Amino acid sequence: MTSVREFDFSRGRAAARAGACAWLLLIVWPLWVFAGTGPDPLRVVAVLGGVAVFAACWVRIMWRMLSHRATTPDPLALAGLAGAGLALLPLFGAPWAYVSFVYAVSACAATLRTPAFAASVAAIAGVEAAALLSFGVPFTGVWWVPLVIVVQAVTVHGMRNMGLLVARLDAARAEVARLAVENERLRFARDLHDTLGHTLTAITIRSQLAARLAPADPVRAAAEMGEVEGAARQALDEMRQAVTGYRAASLAQELEGAARNLALAGIEVTVSPADRPVPAAAETLLAWSVREAATNVLRHSRARRCRVSLRADETCAEVEIVDDGRARRSTGDSALGTGNGLAGLAERVGAAGGRVEAGPLPGSGYRLLVRVPLEAGPETGTGSGAGSGVEAA
Repeated sequence: MTSVREFDFSRGRAAARAGACAWLLLIVWPLWVFAGTGPDPLRVVAVLGGVAVFAACWVRIMWRMLSHRATTPDPLALAGLAGAGLALLPLFGAPWAYVSFVYAVSACAATLRTPAFAASVAAIAGVEAAALLSFGVPFTGVWWVPLVIVVQAVTVHGMRNMGLLVARLDAARAEVARLAVENERLRFARDLHDTLGHTLTAITIRSQLAARLAPADPVRAAAEMGEVEGAARQALDEMRQAVTGYRAASLAQELEGAARNLALAGIEVTVSPADRPVPAAAETLLAWSVREAATNVLRHSRARRCRVSLRADETCAEVEIVDDGRARRSTGDSALGTGNGLAGLAERVGAAGGRVEAGPLPGSGYRLLVRVPLEAGPETGTGSGAGSGVEAA
């Protein structure tokens, strides 16, 4: 497996910047020739100042080209480099004409767009050739300079495009990391809702029942509060399991818990088991479906009866939950597209290639149907996939 270190763009960027600074060593030759002429102090100060401005502008341009700001050029630095380079031309003479075009072409490639860069290359070639001829250099020492400038221009232009590609790849890597964190945050929020919503609803129902029983039947009320304590401990355990990411719902446990909690709320529950065992690949999703449906019935339906039907064959497994409550739910997760519960369930099922159908029935009642193919992938256990197969019933 490829290691992350191989894709560490920051290491390559640091090496490229060091190489750009190393190119400044070419100025040693003009400085050496200049020092051999015995210049007066005023010319020395002028040369040192010009070299300092030239080097500072060069480093600034290269630093920007090899950063995330590569697409935002710095025309002031380019103007400073051009001005300092032209000012040094009469001071250094021919050696500077042989050296300066290396920096000028690279700086223009890093700053200008292609049409302007082509024009600047032509201007640089003309200025350098004219300067060499004016310094008395024979034509045999001048004719090849424009050719070298053109070759360098093509090379540097390609390197600039590669630098832009590296910058885009770096930005893409940062975006991928941000999206991964965002997806994990959404997955955890959805899982926490699915885990605690049902249990907290059951705690609320039992607490209300215990409050009503307390005056007339303290023993039964105490027993119900004991169940509340057990449910609270279960919620705590499930939350811990959700945090660690090792959570898988059991269909049998969810059916048992749904029947018990709905019965406490006075809702008659009928469970129709499947004719054959539900495969493990689909069991987790069907368990989440039963939990979500039972929670919605408790919260929003005011139903008197609820039917849970399981079916399985060679190709798919499905669960259908139908209640006789209100045909329209004004609040909660039963409204398609508005609640976190059905949206999270749809994402889980959609990631496995399945389908969710949900909606009110004619007259009264509500129906939730979840169908999962038996070749469901690994996402069925985690719900981290994208896409939802939700259809209005």
